[in-house]
Amino acid sequence: MATITYRRLDPNGDPYCGQGQANFVSDIDAVAQIIATRLKLLQGEWWENLNAGTPLFQSILGRSAPYQAASLILQQRILGTPFVASISNVQTGYDGSTRAFTFSCQVLTQFGALTVTNQPGAEASVA
Repeated sequence: MATITYRRLDPNGDPYCGQGQANFVSDIDAVAQIIATRLKLLQGEWWENLNAGTPLFQSILGRSAPYQAASLILQQRILGTPFVASISNVQTGYDGSTRAFTFSCQVLTQFGALTVTNQPGAEASVA
């Protein structure tokens, strides 16, 4: 029996419907999806609670080291996810020519390990 069950989202973030139990993920797959959802929701985006979400832009503006601040914010957001025990192997980077910030880490959950990265198509994957 699953400990946690979460509605499966398609690549656009829309919920799957009409497939019965196939519309849901559980345990490590559910935690991976919750992490991805939590990181994508920026503070001020959800109409019902404007304080909910990742305070990315609110926290990095005016900082002398905005990418270090962004890394810490993402780490805190991941650690606040249910069933997440710890994170390790945090790697960040910034390419000034493309203005791209990269972030990846290993996440230990109650159900096993995950790799979280902001590389397109691989936000949170089961390792």
